[in-house]
Amino acid sequence: MIQVRVSGLAKDSVTGSPVVLLEGVDRKGVLPIWIGHSEAQAIAYTLASQTFERPLTHDLLRIVIEGFDARVQKIVVTELRGNTFYAKIHVTRDDEILVIDARPSDSIALALRTQAPIYVGVELFESNSREMALREEDDDADEGLGPLEDDDDDPDR
Repeated sequence: MIQVRVSGLAKDSVTGSPVVLLEGVDRKGVLPIWIGHSEAQAIAYTLASQTFERPLTHDLLRIVIEGFDARVQKIVVTELRGNTFYAKIHVTRDDEILVIDARPSDSIALALRTQAPIYVGVELFESNSREMALREEDDDADEGLGPLEDDDDDPDR
């Protein structure tokens, strides 16, 4: 497995869909995963260290896991079928390990809230990662990805 970190969020200039960018910690390359707007919002809030008076969904999940005296051990992005990535959340309590099937976007949002490491299978990373330049003002940038606009994470939209 290859450990990755969230290097940021981008927006697909063709579809308008948010993309989470997973960068190899000890390997070159970025694995882009297209995600939903609400999951991008949850990830963006955590990356910006934004907190709320009441827990959001991924905060609630963290609270429930911790309430059972368990912890998120790691997140693993396991496979790509068609255009859909799959992930597993590894939760431990005492000597028990529970592996939960989940969407990568929810898994990543939870990992950021619990400081759990994120991994991608070696073959999956090597066959789907790429060198990637984010678009600032350059319309000819690689992959057609640009930064999320400030209003992209506005909860009142």
